Amino acid sequence: MEALSTLRPAAALLEAFRFVLAHRYACLIRAVPVIMMAGLIAWAETNILADAKYFRLVMNDILYAIFAVYWHRYTLLPSERAARGFGLGFGLREIKYAGAMVGFAIVTYLLARIYTASGGGEARASLLLFIALLLLCYLPLMFIFPAIALDQPIRPLRFAQVVIDMFLPLLGVLLLGLVAVVGLYCLIYLPLLLLVLMQRPAAAGLLFYLLSSYLILPFVLAVSISFVSLLYRQAVGRVQVTATDAPA
Repeated sequence: MEALSTLRPAAALLEAFRFVLAHRYACLIRAVPVIMMAGLIAWAETNILADAKYFRLVMNDILYAIFAVYWHRYTLLPSERAARGFGLGFGLREIKYAGAMVGFAIVTYLLARIYTASGGGEARASLLLFIALLLLCYLPLMFIFPAIALDQPIRPLRFAQVVIDMFLPLLGVLLLGLVAVVGLYCLIYLPLLLLVLMQRPAAAGLLFYLLSSYLILPFVLAVSISFVSLLYRQAVGRVQVTATDAPA
């Protein structure tokens, strides 16, 4: 891994992409079971639990936190990569991580209610203002997640200052990442049109689900987490590591 002190948002995204490609098997082995569990919970809600969408949302946050905490640490701490065993776990880190995600969901919901109550649903131009408010809430929170995963101090004011300093480059990288994700899904969708033309829409739908859920989604999640981890280490510089954990 190149020196983290030289990273910027665009370089951090490229490094995250390279890192996940180099550790693709470790990513899939940990991410796929988590995604399968999320799918099982969704199936149970539809067929057994009836009106339990909030239960599903909380459980999905917990499942994501289990993988995300591990991958934050896997990205920045070589000792985690060298450790034997499956690595995924559930403890205080994961509970805090999931709690931060639920907190952001509540903030998003409240902002959406305010946006709707103020007539934003009719004044479509104000949608940009609503998105800007979400970004201002999310981007500083972005650094809270790796801080939780790495047992580092949570300093919202410091995180907000860092985000303001790199806001435009960071926003550009996020838009670039969104375009890349859409492009990945298009790449796997276009060949499936052949199955549709061959009058096999069910097979096309199943193959699209398998590829998108168990190949593209783990990759996108891992790159996103590694990107935030690398950017956190470079921008905030609060990761305390031992000699065996020092970045290679």
